[in-house]
Amino acid sequence: MRKSIFHEDWWLDALAPGRWREVTCHRGGRLVGSLRFVERSEGNVKICEMPQITRFLGPVVAPQSGKTETRIRSTHSIIAELLKQIAGHDHVEMTLDSGFGDLAPFLAAGYDVKVHPTFLLDCRSEAIDPLWAGLRDKTKNIIRRARERLTVREIDDVNRFARFYEANLEGAESYFDLALLAPAFAAASARRQCKIVAAVDAEGVAHAKVFFVWDDKYVHYFLSTRDKNVAHPGAVSLLLWSGIELAHSLGRCFDFDGGIANDARYRFMVAFGGEVANRFDVVRSTANYRVQHTIRKIPRALMRRMSPRNGMAQFALW
Repeated sequence: MRKSIFHEDWWLDALAPGRWREVTCHRGGRLVGSLRFVERSEGNVKICEMPQITRFLGPVVAPQSGKTETRIRSTHSIIAELLKQIAGHDHVEMTLDSGFGDLAPFLAAGYDVKVHPTFLLDCRSEAIDPLWAGLRDKTKNIIRRARERLTVREIDDVNRFARFYEANLEGAESYFDLALLAPAFAAASARRQCKIVAAVDAEGVAHAKVFFVWDDKYVHYFLSTRDKNVAHPGAVSLLLWSGIELAHSLGRCFDFDGGIANDARYRFMVAFGGEVANRFDVVRSTANYRVQHTIRKIPRALMRRMSPRNGMAQFALW
């Protein structure tokens, strides 16, 4: 229930200017809870969701005092009150931070809950050697071989990253609006809370690039892309290790940012020594939304079936 980078005004202003809203809860004249979200409409249905490329959002509840039973009841009541304030939306969808524990108010309000796991790695040790030692031996060797051919360089032009990302899609559709990268980078960079790095060979050719963002607790493995036509097998692993080094230098934990629903992704991530932590996707829809959403999906489904690129996945990031 902590306030992360994704809850900040400036992040929401960058990714959803004029479209994000906030509901709050007060007790005794004190702000004790808040919930931020993006509001939009599809036809006659009203939707409450997270901004694009935002990893999680959900309620933020101020620490409660008193006995355990009192604190639990108070937290439950605060979250329930926040959810009542968005009950008029036809569709609500968000991902909760791994530190969010009280799902009961969501279940009571009719939300479906799905596990959305990530890996977390505590990089706050005095020395970095234990972090390196925690890597799988095969992963260490892949990174060593990548270092023989590639150099990690910082990229200060987000548009170069966006063009590289788009080129690597090879015509497939991005899951987010690439135009959002510039304002996200500008806002985070102004606060020294982001970094883009590239794995570049001796000829200056970029094999892979990674975009990291961070707050006061976590460095997030935010976005990653590689040129599969030239990329060294260890290019992304090398950049991921550089992110772990960054987290260590900042005294932060490293969040691999979800995306481990498939087995190949899981095997890649677990080799870096993190521990599984569960985020939760919470969704509630009215019957009206489900009907309208199904109708809207039909033309898109027909277009996909007619497309010559039907069935092509975006690309692997590891």
